[in-house]
Amino acid sequence: MKKQKAVVTGGAGFIGSHMVDLLVANDYEVVVIDNLANGRLENIEHHRGKIEFWHVDIGDYEVDLDAYFEDADFVFHYAALADIVPSINNPLKYHKANVDGTIRVLEAAKKSKNLKKFVYAASSSCYGNCG
Repeated sequence: MKKQKAVVTGGAGFIGSHMVDLLVANDYEVVVIDNLANGRLENIEHHRGKIEFWHVDIGDYEVDLDAYFEDADFVFHYAALADIVPSINNPLKYHKANVDGTIRVLEAAKKSKNLKKFVYAASSSCYGNCG
């Protein structure tokens, strides 16, 4: 029986790497996409040889994301730039990563013939400075 395939964007980050741990423990084929802006390889190093890792920036329009999501059953989208003050100081960088990147991931994921679920999660930093 073929393993179910899960793609984890931001999979080397804190939340994403814990999802990778869970997926590997449950015998999924796991593809991790991370540009390592916030994530660290050390978070997933213990899965070397068990996962497929791609050092890719989802906001980079020069990169074709479709192949990474081919035949994906599940997508867990955790890739983002967090931190409120830098996002105010550099809004275009954050827009490219968080908004454009999310749209690009959605567009690539919807082409998978097997897609069952798309899960998006964000930290409280997505709400901005409410004070």
